[in-house]
Amino acid sequence: MMRFPFAVAALAALSFAPITAQQVFGGPDEDRQSSTVLVFGQEVMAAASISYSQPTWKDSYDQRFDELKGRKLRLGKNWWTTLQTATPLEIAGQSLDAGAYVLGLECDEKGNFSLLAMAADWAMKNKVLPWSTDNWRNEIKIPLALAKGSLEEPVEKMEIEISAERESPMSGKFSIRWGKHELSAKVNYAPKPVTDASAGKSDEETGEDK
Repeated sequence: MMRFPFAVAALAALSFAPITAQQVFGGPDEDRQSSTVLVFGQEVMAAASISYSQPTWKDSYDQRFDELKGRKLRLGKNWWTTLQTATPLEIAGQSLDAGAYVLGLECDEKGNFSLLAMAADWAMKNKVLPWSTDNWRNEIKIPLALAKGSLEEPVEKMEIEISAERESPMSGKFSIRWGKHELSAKVNYAPKPVTDASAGKSDEETGEDK
């Protein structure tokens, strides 16, 4: 099951504490992980990285899939799961410009999962937080395929990976593995070739002296 826990006690303290009280949470995150892909080739390149914190799987989650339907869900635990990409890319056919994104999940009423990507600068300026989905807006919705029970061995600590194929490095995969389940989508790192913007222009157009 793709359930993404958060510190309920901390939220309760923030919600019910007197206005004058100040609550402090945080510190080093020992469960923070990352997955990075770098691809270089003739007139193409890709550079992207995902950072996330790992929640721990519990066997009881398998019985609670239906509880996720019709909900937006945090991805990971603690702070945002983030995606940074230096080049445009496509995940499941959905285009993402170069930039930084915060990531969440959505499960529709039929049980179909989507990755939600929001521009990180917009999220920070609007105080959008990973454990409060009510003010999530402007999401790019990316469909994910659920392979329920497909993993031979359960993944105790959630694993999120962005990867490239060795035979065709401008193609790859985004995946979330937790318990015996996987959510995934195809990645295209080259929706447009990266080329020198000044190629083919005259000296006057580029502003260079002869």
